[in-house]
Amino acid sequence: MSAPDDKFREVWVEAPEGQSLCALINGDVGWLMYLRESGDAGFSSRNPDYDGDPKATVEYCLSNGQRDEYPRLWALPVSTVERAVEFFRAKHAPPPFITWHNDSGDGTNIPPMD
Repeated sequence: MSAPDDKFREVWVEAPEGQSLCALINGDVGWLMYLRESGDAGFSSRNPDYDGDPKATVEYCLSNGQRDEYPRLWALPVSTVERAVEFFRAKHAPPPFITWHNDSGDGTNIPPMD
């Protein structure tokens, strides 16, 4: 029988120019964080199709064992998260098919893909 924490994953991908993408995964959902540089507050994913309880959360376990909860509204299907990670690995840019929220509040937007 597998350990309960097998459903948790933390994935980091770094681009040559200093940007990075983090994916935290819990089973069949995950959320993304895009950082333009080290120390950036960055951007976090949002799920425009989520219509559940606005106070619902999902627990994630970091590679150091720390457990955090983030809003369910931020969670995407794991297939979308994995596609985003592969896009970032290939293009070194934030995936435009993700709805991003600017956590730094600097007014910068990541345009959605047409």
